[in-house]
Amino acid sequence: MDKLQMVSQVQQTQPEKAHLKPERVQELLMKLPGWRLGAEGRGIQRRRQFTSYAKAQSFVGAVGKLATGLRQPVTIALSGKRVDLILPGHPVKGRIGGLTDNVFDLASRIG
Repeated sequence: MDKLQMVSQVQQTQPEKAHLKPERVQELLMKLPGWRLGAEGRGIQRRRQFTSYAKAQSFVGAVGKLATGLRQPVTIALSGKRVDLILPGHPVKGRIGGLTDNVFDLASRIG
């Protein structure tokens, strides 16, 4: 078996993530206070404000550990006592940003 056949076989055995329909995305967002659909529907985002830089920094570390554990990408911007989070999806034709249940699972764990 050559490399191309092996790669093809591996791709066929790995389950694909189910991309959510726009209606489902809106339904899930309503259950997540503070989260909103990002630019062009390519992810969801949230801004958190903390009482100190140390608390914001601690939160960033916790989010990073959660995201790593769930193998879900996250973009984190720390600016003073403010933290901006973006949980990206993967664009797919006919779907909002290719958002999956994994994105919303991480968002619910972050709060």
